[in-house]
Amino acid sequence: MSADHSSSRGFVTIATGSEHYYQLAYNLLRSYRRNGGCSFPFAIIAEEENEYTKAFDKVVLMSKPTHSYMDKLRLQDCLPFDEAIFIDADCLVYGTIDDWWSYFENGPDFSCFGYAYDDLTTDKGWFRWEGMGEFKDQIHFVPSFSGGIYYVRKTQTAQKVFDLAKYAAAHYKEYPFVIFNAPADEPVLALGMAVCDCRPVDVSEVGIYVKRKDLPMDILKPSASWTYGGRTFPVKLVHWGNFGTMKAQYLLEVERLNRDLAGKPMSPFRARLRYCTLLRHDAATLFKRVWLRARLLLSTGHSTP
Repeated sequence: MSADHSSSRGFVTIATGSEHYYQLAYNLLRSYRRNGGCSFPFAIIAEEENEYTKAFDKVVLMSKPTHSYMDKLRLQDCLPFDEAIFIDADCLVYGTIDDWWSYFENGPDFSCFGYAYDDLTTDKGWFRWEGMGEFKDQIHFVPSFSGGIYYVRKTQTAQKVFDLAKYAAAHYKEYPFVIFNAPADEPVLALGMAVCDCRPVDVSEVGIYVKRKDLPMDILKPSASWTYGGRTFPVKLVHWGNFGTMKAQYLLEVERLNRDLAGKPMSPFRARLRYCTLLRHDAATLFKRVWLRARLLLSTGHSTP
């Protein structure tokens, strides 16, 4: 089905910085158009137009990006639709996601897939309620989620979520955020969500979105699955993570996708052989990740999560 360009709803991703991130966004788009349903337009927020952005239905240019995940805090400012589902560029689509709007349509103006802990004394979630200062009395739950997907309406409430997140990022050390020593989109947006009563949507029993790489998957069937607690769930979107996109499994999935779309499918035998040749990327990626963590540890005295 072709995209409905008149729709006030659409998917959106962000790519800034090196060509690598534009390639990731392009891979995400192609996986959506093959596997995701393709009923809605897909936009990209970028700092320049290039060969990759030409493939998207809409292009919104962002001035002076940070070239980091903190560019997500400007999503509301660049929103090309009245309602948008943001997807990180380092994701691939393994099933129809056009029905995701049903999870959000009766909910708050800003949301995501995750959990809301009503026990404010919990040691889970993106911040510790006891130390949230002037926000403490406005908080009635502690959000926990991965920032690979956000749902946003172009409303004042959603804008307030982003405004609070930007404030929290500027005063990050004054509050007990967890995991990240420096500002990141998840903890500061979690504060905005809590203050504005924008709860995450719990889809843990559905398993439609997983931030894991070691899954049984085949982008051409398409299928991916996640086993947890003795149950197996179908997965519609896999969030690989930046380092995961440099490894053999992701590279093979993308190569098979591109060959299939070009009418030159890869045989199972050739796919296995190609995977073996790509494994060198895993060793290089592991070395790079260890080196970056060691450098951070030496410079700050703290290890990354």
